[in-house]
Amino acid sequence: MKIDDASGKLPNLPTAVSSGSRAVVGKTPESASSGKTDKVSLSGTLQSLSASGNAPVDTAKVDKVRAAIADGSFHADAERIADGLIAANRELLARDK
Repeated sequence: MKIDDASGKLPNLPTAVSSGSRAVVGKTPESASSGKTDKVSLSGTLQSLSASGNAPVDTAKVDKVRAAIADGSFHADAERIADGLIAANRELLARDK
């Protein structure tokens, strides 16, 4: 989905440049090919989770979904997603009261 800024009110956002099969955000084609890199640092907690292999992510499920997306067999249930978003918003609103 492409979102156009017809009103001109959105801030200037970094452009997405295709780099193989993934988009690289915040790089121009010139900087992406010139060898310049961005630096990312992880918090101590994230580093320890990553190193221990106990990250709160089911990597097998992630791999299964990634493969389904790649071969075109992944189906997103829009009604289920919408219900989840509504439930999450209701929960957040209830906390704020």
